[in-house]
Amino acid sequence: LASVKKCGHMGGKVLVPTREAIEKLNAARLAADVLGVPTLLIARTDAEAADLITSDVDANDQPFTTGQRTVEGFFKTRNGLDQAISRGLAYAPYADLIWCETGKPDLEFARAFAQAIHARFPGKLLAYNCSPSFNWKKNLDDATIAKFQTELASYGYKFQFITLAGFHALNYGMF
Repeated sequence: LASVKKCGHMGGKVLVPTREAIEKLNAARLAADVLGVPTLLIARTDAEAADLITSDVDANDQPFTTGQRTVEGFFKTRNGLDQAISRGLAYAPYADLIWCETGKPDLEFARAFAQAIHARFPGKLLAYNCSPSFNWKKNLDDATIAKFQTELASYGYKFQFITLAGFHALNYGMF
C-alpha cells in the first residue's frame, strides 16, 4: 500500500512536494521560536527509494516526474541520488540537519550526497540511519562494516543513529 509518512525501509513510500516539506519545516521553526523552545530541525527525504509523489506542481520535483500516474492518483518519479540531492539542497536553508534515508548501507551514496550538499552548504550537518533492518552482511564485507561509522563521520554525518533502538527501548519499558 502506497502512502506518505511511512517507515523509510518499507515499500510504497510516497513523497510530498518539496515546497510542502519546506512549509512544514518553516512552521516547526516558527512554533519553536515563538515558544522559545530550543529545537533541532531534521529534514528527511526518502527520494533514494520512493518512486511516487502526491503532486507534480513543484518546480523542484518536475525534473524527476515521469508524466505517469497511478490508479490512486500519485505521480511516478525517478528515484535515486539526483532527486535526493535536489531535495537535500532545497531543505538545507530551513533545517539544521539533513537526513537522506537509504534502503541499504552505502558509503558511496552517502559520500556523493554529502559532497553535493557541502558544495553549496559547507559544514551543513548530516544524519544517517545505521538501521539494524539493513542486511549489512549482504551489502558489505567485514572490513567495510568495521569502518562504516568512521567513514560516515569523515563525510560530515555528525548524527548517526539506529531508529529501531528507541522502539525496542520503549517496548522494553512498557512490558
